[in-house]
Amino acid sequence: MSAHTDPYARTEEATHVTPSTEFDDERKTEVKAQLDEVLDPCSCMSDNPISILDLGLVESIAVDGRDVEVTLLLTSQRCTYFLDINDEVRERVESLDEVDSCEVHQDTSGQIWTNDRMSTEEREARRQRFHDQMDAAGVTPYAERSD
Repeated sequence: MSAHTDPYARTEEATHVTPSTEFDDERKTEVKAQLDEVLDPCSCMSDNPISILDLGLVESIAVDGRDVEVTLLLTSQRCTYFLDINDEVRERVESLDEVDSCEVHQDTSGQIWTNDRMSTEEREARRQRFHDQMDAAGVTPYAERSD
């Protein structure tokens, strides 16, 4: 890897819904805005709240008439907070005037969440928090110690 290569840069177009995803359908855009308000419970416990959209958990948004289906790829197939996330997503999406119902599904295709699904801004902020914690603790990361 060259010295100028960004190890956190995305090498291909995202296949999931990201903060920069644009839709031709106004309802999908409104649903995406609601999903950006749903915070990942684990990130809240670490005092660094991240929306499920910024975390890269939103796999897809489908609209059929006045019904919406949201599919999430969780950071773990055993996420104990899925029901809480499900409830908040449904509540927020069903609050939209153009929506009668919202179903939330967990992606069980075997695909695995990785941090490259996070928005670039959140990945950079996460990296900065790591460096700040290392500096505060007076620790040099292993990668910087080896020559």
